[in-house]
Amino acid sequence: MVHDSHLYYPKVVDEAPAYIFGGLAPGHDLVFVPDFALQPRSFVRKVLKFLLVGRIPLGGRLTELITGYRGYQWLTTLRDGDRLLVNGVTNLHTLQAIAWLTPKGVRRFQYFNNCLRFFIPPEEVAHRVEKMKEMGYHLVSFDPQESTDYGMTYAPQFYRFPEPYSEELRYDFFFCGVRKDRGERLDQLKAALQAQGFTCKFVVVEGGQRRIDYEEYLQYVRQSRCLVDLFQEGQVGLTRRPLEALFFNKKLLTENAHIAQFDFYHPQNIFILGKDDMAQVSTFMSTPSVDVPTEVKRRYDVNTWLNYFS
Repeated sequence: MVHDSHLYYPKVVDEAPAYIFGGLAPGHDLVFVPDFALQPRSFVRKVLKFLLVGRIPLGGRLTELITGYRGYQWLTTLRDGDRLLVNGVTNLHTLQAIAWLTPKGVRRFQYFNNCLRFFIPPEEVAHRVEKMKEMGYHLVSFDPQESTDYGMTYAPQFYRFPEPYSEELRYDFFFCGVRKDRGERLDQLKAALQAQGFTCKFVVVEGGQRRIDYEEYLQYVRQSRCLVDLFQEGQVGLTRRPLEALFFNKKLLTENAHIAQFDFYHPQNIFILGKDDMAQVSTFMSTPSVDVPTEVKRRYDVNTWLNYFS
C-alpha cells in the first residue's frame, strides 16, 4: 500500500492564523499537531532540557518526560515521504533533538515569519543558519533580504481570499497593534491625518492591555478605507497588513519603501510614508483604487504558500 504523505505543522494556531488557514482548499495535505518545540513550564524541566535535550540522543518518550510536551515520541512514527514544518524555532538543541528523532526519509522545513536579526544577536545569525542547514533543515523565510543574505528559500507573507461581505465604511484610516517603539510615530501620524480632516481608528495596545480578537479586528478592516502599516526598521518582508489591504481591496499607508518592488504595488493603492508627499494624502484618498488581478493575489494565498513545502 502506498503511504499517503502529509505536511505536519506542530504549531499552536491563534485567531489570525486560524482565520488564514481556514482558507485552505479542500484536499490540502496540511495536518496540525500540538506544538512540542516549546520551552518547558517548570524550572526543573527547563534545567533538564538545557542539560540533556539536543545534547545527547534521547528517545521520544524520555524527551516527552523531560519537557512535559507530547509529540516527541510521535516524531519517530513519521514515515518516508512525510514532511515536517517547524515554525521559527531558533534553539539549536531543540532542533537537534527533533532531527535525531525524525526518520531519515522525512523532509524537515523551518519557516521564519519574523526577521532573525530581530530576536537573535545579528553576529550570531549566520552561524545559527549554517547549523540548521547542517542538521538537514530546509530554511524558508518571508523576508527577501534575509533569504538572499543567508541562502534561504524566499516565500512571501501569505493570506487568504475572504468571504464576500457587506460593511458600511466608517473610518478613513485604521491601525491596530502594540505600541512598542513606534508610539511617537503613531501619535504624529494620527495627528497629521486628523488635521487634514480624516477619521482615524487607531487601536494601540500598551502594557498588559487586552488585544481585540481577530474577528473584531476584521470588522474594523472592513469598515475602513485605508489600513496603516508601521513596522520594524530594517525589515524588507511584508507584515500581514499589506496583504489584508490587498485581499480586502483597501488602500494602504505604509512605511515599507520596499513594497514598491512587489507585483501588487500601485501608487493609487499604496502610499509610502517617507517617499510620497504627505501633502498629497487627500489626493491619494480621493483617487479611485486600481483593481489587482486575481492571479496576482493568488501568489500570496495560503494555498500557494503550501507549495514551498512540497
